[in-house]
Amino acid sequence: MSIKSLLVVLLALIAVTAFAQDRERLGSVDNVRGVVTVTDGATGGITATGSPINSGMRFVASSNGSATLRLNNGCVVNLLPGQAVTVLRSMDCKALLAAVQSGGAIVAGGSFGTGAAASAGLVAGSVGLASVLRQKSISSN
Repeated sequence: MSIKSLLVVLLALIAVTAFAQDRERLGSVDNVRGVVTVTDGATGGITATGSPINSGMRFVASSNGSATLRLNNGCVVNLLPGQAVTVLRSMDCKALLAAVQSGGAIVAGGSFGTGAAASAGLVAGSVGLASVLRQKSISSN
């Protein structure tokens, strides 16, 4: 095996290891009520009690949604209706709690970036916007 081939294999192993570390389970979701969406930069959906929390995931609670995020480091985030948060492995509990956004901030949150990350942010923002508009429509009737 040439040095060039060995270098390619080594770089591939480093990339796989970095990806695996980024997907390290940081905790789990508890007490989901109503609709709480989750995106991870590539895919999105509705979260459920027991779902894993990985670094980079963004949770958005609809106007009738809430959830408790329990992290392995002991941090507990109570996501209330209309709130959103992006969980990063690099955040300590204080930073994670400070990162919780309310109301209109959901629309802007996560929309900066490129590719899949930007798409996921736009989807989460659209869900937040739809929730806000729906709430305004209901309250004006």
